[in-house]
Parts: sequence; structure tokens; C-alpha cells
Amino acid sequence: MNFLIILYFLLFAFLSRLNLKMAVLVLIFALPSYLIRFNILSIPTTLLEVMILTVFAFFLFEKRKELFKNIEKKWSQKIPYPFSWEIVLVLVLSFIAVFTAGLSLSALGIFKAYFLEPIFLFIVIVNIFKNEKDIKKILYALSLSALIVSVAAIWQKITGQFIFNEFWANPENRRVVSFFGYPNAVALYLGPIIPMAAGLFIYTIKERGTLNSFLKQLILFTTIIFGVLAIYFSKSKGALLAISLSLLITIFVLIKRKYKICFLIIALILLPSFYFYKKDWLNLKLSSSLSYQIRLIGWQETMEMLNDGNFLWGAGLSNYQNKISKYHQEGLFFNKDADPDFKRKIIIFDDKYRAERWQPLEIYLYPHNIFLNFWTEIGLIGAVLFVFLIFKSLFLSLRAVIKEKNNKEKYLFLGIFSSLLIIVIHGIFDVPYFKNDLSALFWIIISILAVYQLRQKVKKYE
Repeated sequence: MNFLIILYFLLFAFLSRLNLKMAVLVLIFALPSYLIRFNILSIPTTLLEVMILTVFAFFLFEKRKELFKNIEKKWSQKIPYPFSWEIVLVLVLSFIAVFTAGLSLSALGIFKAYFLEPIFLFIVIVNIFKNEKDIKKILYALSLSALIVSVAAIWQKITGQFIFNEFWANPENRRVVSFFGYPNAVALYLGPIIPMAAGLFIYTIKERGTLNSFLKQLILFTTIIFGVLAIYFSKSKGALLAISLSLLITIFVLIKRKYKICFLIIALILLPSFYFYKKDWLNLKLSSSLSYQIRLIGWQETMEMLNDGNFLWGAGLSNYQNKISKYHQEGLFFNKDADPDFKRKIIIFDDKYRAERWQPLEIYLYPHNIFLNFWTEIGLIGAVLFVFLIFKSLFLSLRAVIKEKNNKEKYLFLGIFSSLLIIVIHGIFDVPYFKNDLSALFWIIISILAVYQLRQKVKKYE
């Protein structure tokens, strides 16, 4: 195994020296390679991290003269570097969070893997990818990666093979994991990529009907269908809800103004009636959902912890489990609202009833909410900064759609807009950032917007 890792690294380093742009595309395709873990000089790392550091090192080596030579020129042109102050603030806050957590090795590892290295990747992409053609290459790499992950997930659904958790492998309630360790990871990875593949698919349709474009369309269409199926087979309700709502919002953005009014009128008519007639059913569904109850308790415990002297700085990186332990309850009685005789039964409590209604609660690595997650990890300012960053990105992607309304390029940014929406909506119930692949994916999306923004500013200056 070590020999194969060394061989791969040498080949990747050679590719980086030969063609840095192609090496970055290989890296993007291989985002799930973070699952291959090993130590270098007793420091835990992953194959993905090694690839990021490799391309960043070769980028600095190749661009060393150009970077120092043109720095004064670039400042004189007054073309601001996209997302510059946000990046600096993210790095500062996350570095402070290392000390908030007590300067532990795990905190340094999180800082390195989830903040520093993804931003390194952002810097490389913004500096070597320049135009619409380059943006398409990034999206193709992500789409192919999603296709491989989806095919593996569908194979697991059909055969039950390579699902090493017996509960998830059970044919009666099978949940696919693809290459990952748990089902939700499939949805967290595929969710943001599917709309980008869809945007690229529409883009290719607008191109001339060559054999090459037809093959691209076929691959992208397969990616979209297989990706949705993989998420469905993972049984991630949060991801399915996020995709559905994102699709509705994107359609609303896309349709013409006169149809927007009709859309809103129908919504205003239907939503109140749905609320009055289905309110009790919705409440019952939510209250009886074990997943919802667990999340609700986790959110409550997290707020207790934050309000107890941790409001501003949070718990620090990789310190959530330690901080939350004193506020954590061992378990809960679930579906108690569905049993009208619950209060009487609980008084005459017995082991059989406990076994049927009692659910032990583990202490998770993070609260199942992206805002609370950033708050606990890098503090309140960090959480607010993330909200600002995501909504700024939504605004920039939407502005690109409007600006390119008569150009097929708008569909690329419509896909990115929808992808960001999925991150926001899914982030209400889960954390689509604090994993190696997800943090890198997030900054890849931001870098695409930065490339476009920088291109527009250079055009304006020229």
C-alpha cells in the first residue's frame, strides 16, 4: 500500500511539473481520495491533502518570478483580488480557534485540512484558470467524479456488496455509502455537484451538435440521473429536500417576469391552505421523526454550551465533543407524542417499554447545522462571516446569470447558484463543509466565481 501511494505521488508530482492545470483537474476529480489516509513523519494526512500541497508547491515554484514581478503592477491597476479580505479573515479566525481549543494536534489538523489547504487550492485555481473554457473543465472534472461515486452507490444498492455496516446493508432497509463511511456522506458530496452538472448539460445542448458534444451530453445526463438515484438510495431526506427546494427556486429565477407573478400567486393561494389543512400532519411527522428529535436535542445542547461562556469564540476547532459533554443527555424517549398513554406508562416504566421507546444518544463530532457548526468551531464572527460569504456567492452567481442572459454561459452559473442553495438548505439539517472533500468542494465553487469576477474586472479595466 505504501509503495502504491509513493508511486502515485511521484506520478502526480511529475504531472504537476509537466501540466499544472491538468494536475488540478485530476485533484478535483479525485476529491474522495481523502479516504486514503496515512502518516508522514508521524503527522496524519490524506492523499487529497498531499495532492493539494503538491500543486500549491509547484504553483509557487512556477509562478515565483511572475508573482513578485507583477505584484506592483497589479496593485497599480487597482484590480482587487476576489474574496481577499474574506480569505484573510477566515484564516485568522480559524487559526485563533486552534488556540481556543487549547492548541491540540487535532485542532491543528482541522485547521490544515478544512481551511488552509482548501484555500491553497482556491489560490491555485484563481491564478491558473482564466476563462469560460477553464470553468467548463472544472465542472467536467466534478461531474465525472460524481458519476463514479454514483455508479458505486447504485452497485451497492443492487448487490449489497461493500456496505460494511450490517444495519445499512440490510436488504429491507438498505442505505448506500459508495466509497464513504456513512450514507449521508454520499448525499453531502453529490448534492452540490448535480446542479452544476445540470448547468453544464444545458450549456452543451446549446453548442453545435457534434459527436463530441453528444458524448458529453450523454455523460452529463447519466451523471445527473445516477446522482439523484444515489442520493435517493442513501435515504438522505435533508439532501432530497434541499435539491427539491433548490430546483423550485432556480426555476423561479429562470422563468420570465410575467410567469414569476403567476408562480407567486399560485404559491400564495396554495401555501395557506396547505398550512391549515396539513399543519397537524406536519407536526406529527416532525415530532415522530427520530432523526428530527435527535437534531433538535443536539441544537438545544449546543445553544446551552454556547450561552455558558462560549458565546463569542465557540468551542474551538475539533473541541465540540469535549465542550458539549457536560450538557449532553444520554438518550431520549422517541415517538412519545404518538402514544396518548405515554405519561401513564412511563410511571409504571419497565425494561420492555424502555427498549421499545428509549434511544441512546451519542455525542456527535458536530451539531447537525452548518451555522451552529461554524459558530462552535471558529466563533460567532466566523459563523457570520460564513453566512456573508455564502450569500455573497449567491449574489455573484445570480448576477452572472443576469449579465450573461443572452449567452449560454449563464447556465453554468445557474448551476452554481443552485449548488450554493443546496449547501444552504441541506446545511439546516447537516454540515456540508467539515470534511476534507466538502471543504475543498466549497472553495472550488467559490474559486469559479472568483475566476469569473476577475475576468470581468480585467475586461472592464482594459
